Amino acid sequence: MYQKIIDLLKLKNYTLGSAESFTGGLFAATITSYQGVSSFFKGGLVTYWSELKKTILNVSEDTINHFGVVSSNCALEMVKNVKQILNVDIAVSFTGNAGPSTLENKPCGLVYIGINFKDDINVYELNLKGSREEVRKQAVSFALKKIEEKLLKD
Repeated sequence: MYQKIIDLLKLKNYTLGSAESFTGGLFAATITSYQGVSSFFKGGLVTYWSELKKTILNVSEDTINHFGVVSSNCALEMVKNVKQILNVDIAVSFTGNAGPSTLENKPCGLVYIGINFKDDINVYELNLKGSREEVRKQAVSFALKKIEEKLLKD
């Protein structure tokens, strides 16, 4: 399903890495289900707890206290910092609420995806519907499609 992205990453010789929260490593698992990705996928960090977002991804305490982990601000810091930590060309971050209960008084399905493509950064806000697993899958699919779009324009 994502073979085109894999082929483009290999062709362009770009490296890829991720910082995941609510997706719990699903992005990394999806990418690594393809053969030969070790040539470009450096790895992913799963920072489910807020404390790990601070200590591993260097998300500021102010960001978490003022905006929460379910925020575009958190996704932005995550994607900026994981790009540096992993030293990759393309980084992606996932933070949000997959449900089934609210988090930080924010609705289920509210997610933020950051993509840092060669220092061009975009953060996307999505309001996804479905079960917890469906929200996680939709978020990963969205990110991979955005990365593919960027690779095709590059």
